Amino acid sequence: MANLTVKIAGLKELEQAMQGLGRKTTNKLAAKAMRKGGAIIRDQARANAPVLKEKLPHRKRGTLRKSIVASTKPNKDGSVRTIIFVRTLKTNKIIEFKGKTGKSGTYNPNDPFYWRFVEFGTSKTPAKPFLQPAFKSKKEQASREILTTLRDDILREAKK
Repeated sequence: MANLTVKIAGLKELEQAMQGLGRKTTNKLAAKAMRKGGAIIRDQARANAPVLKEKLPHRKRGTLRKSIVASTKPNKDGSVRTIIFVRTLKTNKIIEFKGKTGKSGTYNPNDPFYWRFVEFGTSKTPAKPFLQPAFKSKKEQASREILTTLRDDILREAKK
């Protein structure tokens, strides 16, 4: 799976203003801005994700869409990272399902483990990407939202 990264260059003034605010405040502002940018891409990925056309006993409609989430965390080096991914079920939920039904985890209607087969395809099924096109189509809008949020929040913090 490819890591996709967006770096915004030429923002020296913004960086200097953030350094003057202190690390805790800077992390808080950067995380807020990155969450807003990540939400734009996450929402587009959800819109792109395919939904079952016919009802299947071992699948629920919309499981894949609901499982697309964004996670934002500050790193130790002071940078902030947002990841958009498909959250699969935790191991204890899979074991619980197997214990109740006696069936393998592939029959669990709440587990979107199959997302990678949809995104990248298989030898028998063509790919129907939803994550990568969401990033490609919304990265500019997300970066503008990050910049706008950062600028507004830094100015608000500087006035305090």
